[in-house]
Amino acid sequence: MSGWQALLRADPLPWLLADEDPAIRHLALRQLLDRPADDREVAAARAAAMATGPSARILAAQHPEGYWVKPGAGYGPKYMGTVWQVIFLDQRGADGDDPRVRQACEYVLAHCATSAGGLGMSASAEDKPPSPAAVLHCLNGNLLRALVGFG
Repeated sequence: MSGWQALLRADPLPWLLADEDPAIRHLALRQLLDRPADDREVAAARAAAMATGPSARILAAQHPEGYWVKPGAGYGPKYMGTVWQVIFLDQRGADGDDPRVRQACEYVLAHCATSAGGLGMSASAEDKPPSPAAVLHCLNGNLLRALVGFG
């Protein structure tokens, strides 16, 4: 073992590359082994992650309009609302070219943008932009990271 692996007690790669969680396998192939997105194993793991497990369940719960739980800026209920699902999908390496993911990103941009330019939150189901005061720096950063991650 060399580099970061030398700092560990054991090699985590066999566990991270196991077939049990294709999203973790996909991320390990991409981020730890530096495999390109068009690598056969990478593409297969990403496709499997989109079709099974948490990512598939998240996408199955999405409303046709692109939101989760209720319309609006989608913060609440916490960890269940739209903004959280977009963040979780990004963290699991979901495919930004998937039409459902694209629709979710478009929904966030259309419903979370404030007049000040940041991405804000609201727990209500109102179909109006959140107030500039509703821009939480951590949420704004996580959403921006997700949107950039999805392309």
